[in-house]
Amino acid sequence: MAKVIVREATGEQEIEVVRSLMRAYGQYLASNPSGAANICLENYERELANLPGGYGPPGGTLLLAWLDGEAAGCVALRSLRPSGTAGEVANRMAEKACELKRLWVDGKFRGHGVGKRLTEAALQWSARAGYDAIYLDTVPAAMPEANALYAALGFKSVERYNENRVADVVFFRRSLL
Repeated sequence: MAKVIVREATGEQEIEVVRSLMRAYGQYLASNPSGAANICLENYERELANLPGGYGPPGGTLLLAWLDGEAAGCVALRSLRPSGTAGEVANRMAEKACELKRLWVDGKFRGHGVGKRLTEAALQWSARAGYDAIYLDTVPAAMPEANALYAALGFKSVERYNENRVADVVFFRRSLL
């Protein structure tokens, strides 16, 4: 089995590779028969044009996975800004948290553990960056493999932590302590 290498995307050339992978992610969601066409994709083209944007230092990063010298997938991390009611925000203020976004593996690289390596690298990066927890939102019907991976890596279902109002969205958290 080929070795998956994950590292932070640096320089405009690697950011462009991430942009291309994220565009494929958006196209997949837009055409997904599960009805998940609008998952976190409001202003998506602007997000792509401004990469790394909110995924840049100091609170975030873009991770890029390579398999046999080819870009195979990506994931983005950003500092999580509390939202919700005053009580919910107060409860989360004591916790330094980040959010995992845009986990994507190109179709020709699936089945090689790329998604798992990306998620593990995201967990490691987040812990090194001093975060206490990592959150994510997802629609299980749109990406069942990713949701199985999250469960296998210890993510637990939690109440809504953001303003995502997409139907059937679920929320997960994993402690990094």
